[in-house]
Amino acid sequence: MSQAPSPAELAALNEVSAKRQRSLLDVFGNAFAHTFQSPVVFLDNEQLQSPVSVRFYRKDFAYLSKQLYLEYQYRSWRGFNAETLERYNEVITKKLVNINILMTNTINRLEKLLQQNGATLESSLFPNPQALTVPVIAAHARSYFQILRDLDRVNLLAGTANLLGVIDSQQRSEAEFICKKAVRAFRSILQTEVSKLYREADRIIQEQAAGGKVNEAMSAIVAEQGKEIAAFAASANDGADADHALELGPTDASQLIDDAAAASVAATAASKGRKKSAATETPAP
Repeated sequence: MSQAPSPAELAALNEVSAKRQRSLLDVFGNAFAHTFQSPVVFLDNEQLQSPVSVRFYRKDFAYLSKQLYLEYQYRSWRGFNAETLERYNEVITKKLVNINILMTNTINRLEKLLQQNGATLESSLFPNPQALTVPVIAAHARSYFQILRDLDRVNLLAGTANLLGVIDSQQRSEAEFICKKAVRAFRSILQTEVSKLYREADRIIQEQAAGGKVNEAMSAIVAEQGKEIAAFAASANDGADADHALELGPTDASQLIDDAAAASVAATAASKGRKKSAATETPAP
């Protein structure tokens, strides 16, 4: 028979539960938090440290999470085009995988540079980290949060390497720039794919209206999605005046991510090739 928790253990459990409930309210707002009926996974005791990662989280995470969850929700709708859903999932998955490749290769490259120069991160940190309890309502949203953590790592490594003289400020800027540009590009890609889901969902509601029987709950979901898409689009270039990595302009967002991942793979392969060549060279007599 299990032992009942002590008063201290019970208080700690209640505090964790309270933090989780507050995170739902903070991230998604009162209406959503009190009406959401699907499981939520909470990432407790998380941190984001760099200003750019915190900005992406505060600005985009709630919207991205809701839209990523809708892909699951729409799968239960009779008549919803399955190919549209599969295309959505395929595109989002591929882009997140490629951003992960970019981040991983950039992190590995910077870590090796520091190691080769006898430098460590022991005395390096961002002075004002943001403590977070992160509510996850969609699998891809969890992957996106991990990318923000990786972006933190890139920025910490690049900044440390620069401050210790391992790389110069231009090299630091280049490493940081392409990574945050890729995260910004993902926002644009998701918006494009979300709009396709919205049009398909709206088509179903219009068909219901033509048949004289509209499902009010379904109609409310589509109407809310339309409002959120419009609001998110209006904020697309917020902050771009201060950081041009947040302005995509005519750039193909999808190609940007794919090219950045491919370039990081090529750079990693070239680095390994140079090391192998150096190790097998015969010293001159």
